[in-house]
Amino acid sequence: MTTYNFSDSVIALAAISQAICCVKDISRSGQTDPIDMEIMLESILKTDADNTEAVYKNHKYLTTGLRYLVEQLSGPRTDAEFSRYLVNILSLQKRFSNDTNMQQVVSSRVTQAKRLYDYQEKIDQDLIDQLAHIYKDTISTYPTKIQVSGSSQYLQQSANQAKIRALLLSAIRAAVLWQQVGGKKRHFLLAKNKIIDTAKAFLA
Repeated sequence: MTTYNFSDSVIALAAISQAICCVKDISRSGQTDPIDMEIMLESILKTDADNTEAVYKNHKYLTTGLRYLVEQLSGPRTDAEFSRYLVNILSLQKRFSNDTNMQQVVSSRVTQAKRLYDYQEKIDQDLIDQLAHIYKDTISTYPTKIQVSGSSQYLQQSANQAKIRALLLSAIRAAVLWQQVGGKKRHFLLAKNKIIDTAKAFLA
């Protein structure tokens, strides 16, 4: 049985939040914080990290996600768009975690992408395209769809479409991690204050 580790689960939730933040930025303005995005995309390729925090180098690299998480959980009302993304990401994660065939396909494709990353030691558009294709060929074939809303001016650009798909793959990666450390949907209701306090402690 998985034991629920609050710190680890909050790191994973912050990562999902950061991916959502980056997607919203790109869909509305065509750009996002490059380091925030890079951390998320690198996390897909970190298949042998020692612990949850190591997947994202250090919790300081998830500051945007931690802030956004605190804002969404402690504000008078949650941003409906954030809730929609989160619900769909967790729904896709559940489907993916019960689909061993799909897991094998994703794992093999991520290994290929990791070879390119290890060779060039950077995230460039070629690698983003490769990660985007993994998402398009696997997760996006499930009936649950993540509808990305924003400005058509930016959403029609192929480079932005690739970034968004790659970021959604990183959100699924974080959601799988969240589930592995014992995260459950009911914690949003029963342990909301503890999630907020833990995120604030990371930000302090």
